[in-house]
Amino acid sequence: MIHRIFGWIGGYLKVRIQGNNVERFVNLCRNRGIILWQLYWDAEKNVLYFRIALRDFYRLRPVARKCKVHPIVVKRYGLPFLIDQMERRASLCLGILLCFAMVIFLSTRIWGISVEGQSYHTKESVLEYLDSIDVYGGMPGTTLECSRLEEQIRQKYNDVGWCSVEKKGSKIFIRLKEVLLVSKEKKKKKGHLVAEEAGEVVSIVTRNGTAKVRAKDKVKKGKILISGVVNIYGDNQELVEKDFVHAEGSVVLSVTEHYQDRLEKRYEKAVYTGRERNVHELQIGDSKFFYYNPLKNLETFEKYDIIREGGNLCPALSLRFPVSHSVKTFREIVYKKEMYSAKEAGEILKKRFDYYLRQKKEAGYVLKDQDVSFENHREDYQYKGNLVFWKEQETYRTISKKKIVYKEKETDGNNGNGN
Repeated sequence: MIHRIFGWIGGYLKVRIQGNNVERFVNLCRNRGIILWQLYWDAEKNVLYFRIALRDFYRLRPVARKCKVHPIVVKRYGLPFLIDQMERRASLCLGILLCFAMVIFLSTRIWGISVEGQSYHTKESVLEYLDSIDVYGGMPGTTLECSRLEEQIRQKYNDVGWCSVEKKGSKIFIRLKEVLLVSKEKKKKKGHLVAEEAGEVVSIVTRNGTAKVRAKDKVKKGKILISGVVNIYGDNQELVEKDFVHAEGSVVLSVTEHYQDRLEKRYEKAVYTGRERNVHELQIGDSKFFYYNPLKNLETFEKYDIIREGGNLCPALSLRFPVSHSVKTFREIVYKKEMYSAKEAGEILKKRFDYYLRQKKEAGYVLKDQDVSFENHREDYQYKGNLVFWKEQETYRTISKKKIVYKEKETDGNNGNGN
C-alpha cells in the first residue's frame, strides 16, 4: 500500500513494447535496477505490457536501443500528470477553489433574520433596533451571542415577557411573546358632556353629574347634556356647596342629515394607445443608475401613466447594503370624451353612498332610517335624500369655575335689588 502511495506521488506509466528481443529487454532492465511490475504478455499481438516509475522511464532509452524495441506510453498515472492537467485547466481549477472559499466564507455569516410572535411591534421596527446594535444580515455568525441578544431585546421592549433567540445555520430565529401592560388610568378632567351636533335626545342615562335634558328634547350643538356641576343641599334644602365632577352617562341623539352627491354626465375617459417604454432603475445606496432603449423616445408621449415593479435584490441586506432594482413602465394614454349611462352612474353613486355610510359607521353613527333617491338631470346625475343616525355623545367641555362664580354673584345681586 505504501509502495502504491509513493508510486502515485512520483508518477508511473503503463508502457507497451513489441519485437523479438522482449525477454532480453526485461533481463537488461532487471540487471540495471529498473523495476517493472504488472507485466502482461499478449500472445496474439506479440506485445508486452508493464508499468514503470516515471523516473525509471527515462533510463529505458539505452536498453531499448540495444534491444531494438520502441517503448510506447499507453497511460499515465500519478500526481505529476494531475498537476500538468490542472495547469492546462487553470481557470477551471481556480474557479473551483474560489467556489469552495466562497461557500466557506458565506457559511460563517448571517443571511436571514426571522421575527415571529410580535403583534404590537412591527417586524421592521424590530429589525431597525437590531441593526442599531450591530445585528444585521451579513454579519459574522461567530460574533453573535444569543443569550446577550435576548437580554437586550427584553430591556428595549418592556411589553415583551418572553424572548428566544436561536441560530440555525446562517439564519437567526427570534420568537417573542408580548404581555399586556397595566396602564395607569388617566385622571379624568372635570367637565360637562355636551352635544356634538344638533339633534333630538333619544335616551339619557346619568351616572355622574346633573342631567340637563330629557328624552325627546331638541338640542343645539354645544348644548350641555349632563352637567359636571353637582349642587349639594343641606337638611333645609338650602344650597350648601357645588361639587365639580367629570360628567358621565349615556346620551343618544337622533341626527337628521341631508345627503347629496352628483356626477356629471360628460367625462374624459383614459384610453391606452399601446405605446410604452420601459426604464430600468438600479439603486445602490443613494446612487441611481438608469438604462433603457434609446430608440423609444419618451418625449413624444403627451400624457402617460407610470407602473413601477421591483424591490430589494437581497432583503436580508437591505438595511446595511441597500441594493434594489425596479422597472418603470411608461404607458401612453389619450383622453376621449364619453358620457355615463344612467346604469353606470347609478352604480358609481351607489358605491360612493355605501362608502360614506361605512365612514359614518366607523365614526360611531348607527343608521336608523334613510330616504335616498337617484335623479337624472340634464347635465348630471344626483343621489340625494335624508338620513337619520343615532349617535352616542362623547364630547366634553371643561368647567369654567370663574363663569359659575360670576353667575352666582349676579344672582345674589338681583335678589338684593328685588328685596
